[in-house]
Amino acid sequence: MLLKLLEKLGRMRIIYDRDNVQPYMYRYYLLFKDKLTDEEKARDLPFNIMLHKICLSDPDELHDHPWWYATLILKGGYWEIKPEGKFWRGVGHFRISSPQSLHRLEIPEGSDGAWTLFFRGFKVRDWGFIKNGQWIFHRDYLERRKLAKQETAQSLNEQKEFKQV
Repeated sequence: MLLKLLEKLGRMRIIYDRDNVQPYMYRYYLLFKDKLTDEEKARDLPFNIMLHKICLSDPDELHDHPWWYATLILKGGYWEIKPEGKFWRGVGHFRISSPQSLHRLEIPEGSDGAWTLFFRGFKVRDWGFIKNGQWIFHRDYLERRKLAKQETAQSLNEQKEFKQV
């Protein structure tokens, strides 16, 4: 009932996977709604509280976040991959993480994902991914990934055409 109300009030956002095909996460804003413009984002609120339904695993490399955050797992769970190892995070797990904390989430196959209560602080830095030991700004990383995927698809199409000749 609460979720339907939040959705009707425009306080739900679907974040899609990198291919923009499947929902990666449903985000419900319990306090403040996401800002829409860069100017609004520049005046970031000092904190927010959200309910997340994480549906898919994070692909690729480890990433960090732009703010301090805390998360409490309410239902389901996931594996958290960190530089120190792989850790199960199940119902009741609570942690506070710094913006520099690197991780990647894996949702177990066949599970219904994970529901978390997510508390975030204000933005203190940009966020990104670690690839080959180097930190890469998230927009640059995602653009490079998109271009590489397009080049691979083009190469496969050229190989198909060559085989047909």
